[in-house]
Amino acid sequence: MRKLISILAIPLIAAACTGSATGAPAGTASSAPSQPVAQKYPVATGADSLILQIASEGGFTSPSFQLTRTPLLALYGDGRVIVPGPISATSPGPLLPSLHQQHVTPAEIQKIMAAADAAGLLGPDATYGGPGMPDAPNTVFRTTVAGVTHLINASAEGVAAQTTLGDFENSILDLSKMLGRTVADDGLYQPAGINLFSSVASQPDATQPIVTWPLAADPATAGGTTLVDGVRCLAVKGADLATFLAAAQTATSVTIWKAPSGEYTVSVRPLYPEESGCPAAG
Repeated sequence: MRKLISILAIPLIAAACTGSATGAPAGTASSAPSQPVAQKYPVATGADSLILQIASEGGFTSPSFQLTRTPLLALYGDGRVIVPGPISATSPGPLLPSLHQQHVTPAEIQKIMAAADAAGLLGPDATYGGPGMPDAPNTVFRTTVAGVTHLINASAEGVAAQTTLGDFENSILDLSKMLGRTVADDGLYQPAGINLFSSVASQPDATQPIVTWPLAADPATAGGTTLVDGVRCLAVKGADLATFLAAAQTATSVTIWKAPSGEYTVSVRPLYPEESGCPAAG
């Protein structure tokens, strides 16, 4: 376990220490062509410009999971694609999530947008399917073209009924097959910040490891409230990010964090390029 978490944390610590942006790791060659590509689908080209996001929302899950859930896929104007990495088979799992990145070219972004258009993602906002199974999450597609964001929300039944949605989702989640080339894994996504969600530890047992809270900000009062009662959110960036990640190398999902004000449980949600901090509390 120690080795796995250390591998996850080291690139993030390096990014925080150097003030690195959330672009590709140093030494990664850009796959973008030198010549401009005609845009049938005008999209922003910034590194923090979200073009397409596919996410699961709702469903019967724990409140902490709702706060830390990450998208199934996020595509940005610089061609970066952020996807969840492999899930650890160990239990308890590591505290630090594993997100990986890939890169596509401007021409391939246009191909993806054409497929999104054919799937009906660039039309009016829509909701497909009824309440469906109450335990199942909905799939939410957010697509931004020509400065306009289109939102499609579909239950499992809605995705099944709108077969083009299901076909598009299955296709883009296998980029190599969709684009007809091997889309390499460019390594861990290195966020510029993380959200720390903390709550008072409830009757911790002797088997739970204890780590000293490394930040000057007190988890009892720092940050702000969330939609989940008793859970606070603190956005951590810069030097504080490096400090926390160094302390979290050996932490798991059940680690207890001991601060002067008490003992806390903590979960982590990396910030995506377009995100700046904690979600609104209501």
